[in-house]
Amino acid sequence: MTHSRDAVPTPMRILDRAGATYAVATHRAIRTSDDVATLLDFPVTRSVKTLAFQGPPDTVVLAVLPGPARLDYRGLAEAVGTARSRLRPADPAVLDALDMEPGGASPLTDADGVITVFDVAVAGMGPVYCGSGRNDRTLQVDGRDLLRLARNPREAPITRAAD
Repeated sequence: MTHSRDAVPTPMRILDRAGATYAVATHRAIRTSDDVATLLDFPVTRSVKTLAFQGPPDTVVLAVLPGPARLDYRGLAEAVGTARSRLRPADPAVLDALDMEPGGASPLTDADGVITVFDVAVAGMGPVYCGSGRNDRTLQVDGRDLLRLARNPREAPITRAAD
């Protein structure tokens, strides 16, 4: 799938169809958590990150957790009913099939075969900043709207204490 810089990213189309309130911040392309901390003008504590995994056959798992948190892989595997060893980071082709760029992963997609697992903290965070599908735009949207509009959403404790 080729991404057109002029096209409206899928997450924004999903929010528009639902009549959800959101804002878009445009910035230089981000790829890493260091980029988030240095290139974006909002507190990382108000952000949620989306990590994409290839899970059981024909399944993509999107893990959505507070930006500063660390993922509990065992908790994520339990939330989707699989072994930890069956979860592996999604390669760029998988993100492309979801209409997402590396550095712009979003909890919102309209692709089939996706399970979206939200850490239990996300819905209570209020307005958060998350990926838009593109790595040069960030969305500000209420965490409850993300949970409401995600594909096959689940809530589970998927974070662990920082080392």
